Amino acid sequence: MTNEPEEIICRTTPWYKKRRLIMVAMLLGFSAYFFYDWKIGYPKQQQEYNAYWPVYQELSVKNKDDKGWLAKAKDNGWPESPKEKDWNYKLKEQFIWGVGTGLAGLGMLIAFLRNKDRVLQANATSLTTPEGVTIPFTSVSKIDKRKWDNKALAYLWWKDGEVTKKAVIDDLVFDGAGKVLDRLMSQFHGELIDLERTPAAETTPESASPPPTA
Repeated sequence: MTNEPEEIICRTTPWYKKRRLIMVAMLLGFSAYFFYDWKIGYPKQQQEYNAYWPVYQELSVKNKDDKGWLAKAKDNGWPESPKEKDWNYKLKEQFIWGVGTGLAGLGMLIAFLRNKDRVLQANATSLTTPEGVTIPFTSVSKIDKRKWDNKALAYLWWKDGEVTKKAVIDDLVFDGAGKVLDRLMSQFHGELIDLERTPAAETTPESASPPPTA
């Protein structure tokens, strides 16, 4: 019978999966919106613009007949103070944004599908990152815990031969990653970077209030 601690396996958290899927949905939704404006929304606006812009130029700009233009605009539901628009630029802009947000959404979706089943794990003497890199505890030379309390993030530096590499322990992404950090810390003898913690002030006889007098 061995006394080795059991293996720790940390799977991706529901928070991580939900957050990623929301971001994917937002990006793909924006892409669909931009493509709609490029193909349908803006062409319809351009048709309306092509109907009122020559009339505005003739009445208000050329003939200085603002009252005539305002009456015409009111009858047809046209804007009272129209602005000149470069529709070729606006259509091109919507297309570019549609492609950009679509590619970003698809890229994030592919990354999510690749990473959702990855795990962070640790045995008695080492941890293995979600990318499959095994890091012996004895090779870790420095740990930065300054973001652990607020963001559940810890950074570690370890030696791979003559090369120093960096890895991350993320408890928001991998459920139970704090257990991996605790096991590493129990065998760690290198440089630790952590927030300075001020102990609670102790009451001294000098600082204590004098007893009430009778």
